[in-house]
Amino acid sequence: MLKINLLNLTGYLAAIVIIISLVSFGIQLTGKATDDAVVNITILQTVSINFTIDNIDFGSGSVNLGSDSATIDTLGNVVDGNWTPVTQGFQVENIGSINLTLNLKSGKNAATFLGGTGPGYQYKITDNEAGSCIQADVPLDTWKEVNTTGDGDLICNPFGFLEDANSVNINLRLIIPSDARIGSQLDTFTATGTST
Repeated sequence: MLKINLLNLTGYLAAIVIIISLVSFGIQLTGKATDDAVVNITILQTVSINFTIDNIDFGSGSVNLGSDSATIDTLGNVVDGNWTPVTQGFQVENIGSINLTLNLKSGKNAATFLGGTGPGYQYKITDNEAGSCIQADVPLDTWKEVNTTGDGDLICNPFGFLEDANSVNINLRLIIPSDARIGSQLDTFTATGTST
């Protein structure tokens, strides 16, 4: 009598079913698989300026006797007065990620800041880093009377943002009459950066 081992028979049948399945489905074994993945990022622009140097203090002084006025500035000049020389004006930097338009406004004009006969209150813009003020609407390196109206004067259009070309100096010059207002005088400059 023929003895059939049920366990062996089951194994043979399973192997035959697998072989038939592979052949009938036509599966090919290539050793290669592909799929796709996606990276997504949104980068926002930043509009930001900063007064890197934001304080000018001329200290105490007076017009020389016999002089109609004294002239002092942030370039170290003191003419016909005894103020201590100041050698640094304001400095504004574009710390954002895009070019801006830069406006500059003072809170007071010469008459309201200094008073007296024939006062002067002027500023001068220079690049702190070459190419910062890409196009100057106010001539660079030229003294100009301060502006208290609206947003003030349009200084740079555009004002660059690149690391080594993004800051300007604002020097000040005061013409102080001999009959100027006595006591401590204070004014505020406002710089406004707007995206172009």
